[in-house]
Order: sequence, then structure tokens, then C-alpha cells
Amino acid sequence: MIIPSFGEIEKITDSRYSLVMLVSRRAREIISGGDPLIDTKISKPVSVALEETLKGAVSFTTKDEAEEIKRLKEQEIYIEAEHKRLRNEVDTLLQGEEQGSKDVEG
Repeated sequence: MIIPSFGEIEKITDSRYSLVMLVSRRAREIISGGDPLIDTKISKPVSVALEETLKGAVSFTTKDEAEEIKRLKEQEIYIEAEHKRLRNEVDTLLQGEEQGSKDVEG
């Protein structure tokens, strides 16, 4: 079993309780079928979650940070959809120009 030093814990959080909450939530994700985020020989979900946390693969976010991440992801999805729409519009216009130039030549 991995037993992190106080120094290692302090790099992650100032609260052992917060560390326990983070690791337990991640362990539940692994138990529910989530894949480990790191390469490890460890098979126990709690130990895997703790190792992931110590290696920085899992981290804390505040409620405000989580909301900002969600907002940015939604914005990214919107931008990608708008980009796709505009690309289709440009392709349609270019196809129309090609068709028009063929009509003029013919």
C-alpha cells in the first residue's frame, strides 16, 4: 500500500480529508469500469486512485473552476459546430461557383 508523506499530501491539498474524498471518488470511478489514467501494476482501485493523485493525473477543482470548465467545453462545442456550419457553407458556395463556371464554358 502507498503511504504518502505529509510533504506529498501538502503538494496536493492542505487537507487529508480532501485527499481522502478525491481518492475515494476516483476509486469509485475505477470500480465502475473507468480505466486507470496512468500505467501501473497495482490492481486495487484505491491504490490506483491514490497513485494517480500523487502523480498528478487526478486533481481538485473548486465548484467555480468546474463551472468554468463546463462553460468552456460548451463554448468549444459551439465553436466547432459553427466552424463546421461555415465550412459547409463555403463548400456549397464554391461548388456553386464551379457549376457556374462550367455553365459559362459549355
